Amino acid sequence: MKNDALLFRPVVARRRLPAAVLLLTLSLLVSIAAPTFAAPQRGGRGGRPVTTPAGSIERLRGALVGIAQRFSGDVGVYVHHIESGMATGVDEDTPYGMASTYKVPILVELMSRVDAGDLSFDDRIAVQAEDQHIGSGLISTLWAPGIEMSLRNVATFMIILSDNSATDILIDRLGTDRITARMRALGFQNIHVDRTTLELILDYQGVPYEPVANATLQEINQHSRGNRPDPVDIPAVREAFYDLDKDKASAREMTELLVMIAEGTAVSRESSNLIMEILSRTQTGAHRLRGLLPPGYRISHKTGTIGRIVNDVGVITMPGDLGSFAISVFTLSDEPDTEGGERIIAEMARTTYDFFLFNAPAGGARR
Repeated sequence: MKNDALLFRPVVARRRLPAAVLLLTLSLLVSIAAPTFAAPQRGGRGGRPVTTPAGSIERLRGALVGIAQRFSGDVGVYVHHIESGMATGVDEDTPYGMASTYKVPILVELMSRVDAGDLSFDDRIAVQAEDQHIGSGLISTLWAPGIEMSLRNVATFMIILSDNSATDILIDRLGTDRITARMRALGFQNIHVDRTTLELILDYQGVPYEPVANATLQEINQHSRGNRPDPVDIPAVREAFYDLDKDKASAREMTELLVMIAEGTAVSRESSNLIMEILSRTQTGAHRLRGLLPPGYRISHKTGTIGRIVNDVGVITMPGDLGSFAISVFTLSDEPDTEGGERIIAEMARTTYDFFLFNAPAGGARR
């Protein structure tokens, strides 16, 4: 990465995807299109009956495996058609670094605290100079003190702009332990939030965090520039970062968290709707989950990027009565390759979309 101060940031550059990607999509479409319907099967959470085209979900998995095998690195993906319960994945139970997708569990914990009456979205937060952190977002570009925001706007900045300062303001108030405990209470053992974005970025850089835990942005930048490891040590620092068991999730559990949000069971129905509305306004990831989708869809999603990690997770709603599916794609490339990760994510989303276009039970077949 050319500028470490911009790590953990959204990637918004616009470009054309290769024509080969479109040809691949057409070939995959032919391979997964023809459904053969079978009797209701046991599927989805709780083993509830769903109507599943015989063998077709394995065709989708095979297509996703084929895409993953062309990627130079590791890919975890899990998809779940919400109305029918049809689900499949590739390396879906391996924990991957979440990067900024960990802002989804943070938002869930925030909404649970609002539901409980511990916090209000109308609470006012006076942003101090020590709240402005490196990385993506707008808060760090403003003058502080002098900024006052509602809790609702801080949460919105965290998601739609992937604002790291907003994220750390919320983490400081919620606590990483309680965010992770909320995931455990919902049944997710492989989702854990352990660090602020500032600590995470400094770990990536190989720079000590504690000296600047309560520092201003200027002090953080000076500390970061003055304490980088020797260039010869950087590869080992990066590998240690990717191997560290912090701020990780499996694709299956992130997808199931999204399903719970969409169904209104992670938090209250009102709060779930608000989470989906905020996620629908995400401004990052134009070339990821939505990069190859045809017109007529709706999406609520969150991206994540740091170094070799390129992710996108979300809920895609199809036209008409075809329902919605949740999808999480986590990637860790062998070498820094943001475009390659984005291409894989886009292909997996489009392949899944085309599969459910032809294989989703008529009328959504609610479980």
